[in-house]
Amino acid sequence: MMRSSSLAVALALLASTLPTAQAATTIVPQSEWGDMQFVAGTNNASNELIYEFSVAPDQGLTVSSSFTTSSYAPGPYEPGFVSPGWLFVRRSCTACGAEGNVIWDMGKPYTANFNNAYTMILIGDLGRGTEVADYVPGATYQTTMTWNRASSKIDINVSGPGLNVTRQVDSSGDTITGLVFRGPNYEGMGASLFGNVSVITQAVPEPETWAMLLAGLGLLGAVAKRREQASSLGA
Repeated sequence: MMRSSSLAVALALLASTLPTAQAATTIVPQSEWGDMQFVAGTNNASNELIYEFSVAPDQGLTVSSSFTTSSYAPGPYEPGFVSPGWLFVRRSCTACGAEGNVIWDMGKPYTANFNNAYTMILIGDLGRGTEVADYVPGATYQTTMTWNRASSKIDINVSGPGLNVTRQVDSSGDTITGLVFRGPNYEGMGASLFGNVSVITQAVPEPETWAMLLAGLGLLGAVAKRREQASSLGA
């Protein structure tokens, strides 16, 4: 029995030294993002900020960011659909669509005076997303996206003045390669502001870790069976 116990300890020590997809917490400070100003051309690349990182399809992930929307409120006869900005996760998978997007948008009739009922937060789904709540121009909101790999879902929460909404979209076994932040798409809006961004990844054992552990378990089973057979013969 001593030998099998020693072998189990050795396997545990070996597993702890094998390479894994490491857990990590990265805080991207607001100073790296700055104010998101409109630059000539709607959604121009120069009005886009990208934070690159890599997350495997089976690796858990949580992304959090604060966002202070532009305080701009459109007047009558101004463009009917303008946005103070949005963020989305850049990912690769089959049929991802635009799921995982969070968009702060304004959709007023072209002839109407602006009011807060025309502002909206859109989350997930194919295309731009589905409206889930109104926001207040100039207010600060916190967005958190959590990848639940066991259920293949992304839980998205947006909270701030007057609202706390949650939506769930499919993760589709996606490989994530970064975050994309975009500023206002209308020149008259001025700036919106992203705050600190938190990216938390969870450790995942690599395939060779599992292979070694399975081989070790098989060896433990063989040793136990041999000892049982030896005991039966001795009896």
